[in-house]
Amino acid sequence: MKFNLDFIDVFIHKIAKNFTFILFVCILVGMFFVNSIYLYIDMPDFQRANVWNYLGIFINLLVVVFLVFVNQFIKVKFPKAKFVTVGLLFLYFIAEFVYLKLVPIKPFSDMLNVTSIAFSGFRDGMEYLQSAPNNLPISIIFYLLFKIYNDVFIIKLVHVFCNIVTIYFSYRIYFNIFKKDSKFVLLLGVFSISVFLYANYMYNDVIFTVLTTVILYFVTKPVYSKFDIGALAVLLFLQFIIRPVGIILYIAVCMFFVLKRHHYTGVAVFICCFVLFNLLYSQLENNLIPESEENLELPVWSYIQMGFNEEEFGFQNSSHSADWGFDDVVNRFKELGFGRLVKLLGKKHLWLWTEGTYQVERYVFGDGSDGLFFYETPITKRVANPEDSAIRSGLEYLMKGQYFVLILLCLVDFCVKDEASQNDEKDLFYYLIVGLFCFYTVWEIKSRYIYCLYPVFLVLGSGGLEKLVNICRLKLSEYRKKC
Repeated sequence: MKFNLDFIDVFIHKIAKNFTFILFVCILVGMFFVNSIYLYIDMPDFQRANVWNYLGIFINLLVVVFLVFVNQFIKVKFPKAKFVTVGLLFLYFIAEFVYLKLVPIKPFSDMLNVTSIAFSGFRDGMEYLQSAPNNLPISIIFYLLFKIYNDVFIIKLVHVFCNIVTIYFSYRIYFNIFKKDSKFVLLLGVFSISVFLYANYMYNDVIFTVLTTVILYFVTKPVYSKFDIGALAVLLFLQFIIRPVGIILYIAVCMFFVLKRHHYTGVAVFICCFVLFNLLYSQLENNLIPESEENLELPVWSYIQMGFNEEEFGFQNSSHSADWGFDDVVNRFKELGFGRLVKLLGKKHLWLWTEGTYQVERYVFGDGSDGLFFYETPITKRVANPEDSAIRSGLEYLMKGQYFVLILLCLVDFCVKDEASQNDEKDLFYYLIVGLFCFYTVWEIKSRYIYCLYPVFLVLGSGGLEKLVNICRLKLSEYRKKC
């Protein structure tokens, strides 16, 4: 049995690792030649990469060099000082707080629906939950937050703490995998523009991502206590109900426990808890969401049907229908044929994986509509119009450059052999990336849907940067010896 599992483990490892490597290469090549953009008529598009794309990459390469010197300064001046981590995250909190006050965006689109439902105590807007019951958990969370402080600013403040926890636990995940400390995780994390800005987005992405990060931390630990297994069972279910795509992480964790750790008891606990919690949650859902006279809930086939729309190559184009079924999807495949289907999927994944900003500038600065800010500040006037804002354009190219450099560092981590013996924990990352790739092959897309992979990129990218610095040090040392 163990022999068979070892064979399966090696086989899946090679497929997942090589696939992820090829994906990262394709992302870099794609971004070098193509600028994947979001049009504010709510559709994706492509342009040729321009000088601003390359300038964004160059600036971020300089930032990485700067962070290398900062990291070296910290090592020399404060080799064992824990207050460096605390101080860095505290300064990050202050910067986030100032930003949220300067950009007081109002909820709109889906975030308006969930915040309105929560604010009304589930008295208004229930038609929305009848059509999208998957947003009940985030509505409950916001409702509880409003009990603490009756203003949407409390949501944004919680998101700041979530960002801090995401960065900190990414730092801890790095230690679990590489068996050593690296401040590069913290430095790259606090300098991430997209993560910083996302604190202003009042929806489920930030909370889903922090849960994903904490789960990855527990799973990559070398040994598990009973508390770890119990915490994982609860966290896995929470991230699943907040966004059902969390089932991909659920599967990845179970695969890791079986193939890498041979921890069958843990998998049994996860599955039993999943079934039990689902039964309890379904009762809560039935009690909170009233039945509708007609079926408003969108079926799975609606999302898949939209995922194969040729006009916007799988992007969410607001054409959902509760009437779509399996036959409609089959007819769409027949209509497209093999050639058009491959072209559609190519454009779909190219845009999804190379857009590079997770569409954050739309969600935190608005879509160009009037009255999206609670009050005016010197910043709001400069970011209100997406078509005529130097700040928004500059941030977009900087975020794309950051994403490119981070993926480049991930590729360095792939190409340079690890000092640690195996780094089996990385396979969990590969399972997750491949799983999400497969899922969004058939599902409708937005680039924010892969925001949850940020901690994975952060850890792998930090590993690549650490290896790059070590290689440079070794070469410099050899050069000095020759001199």
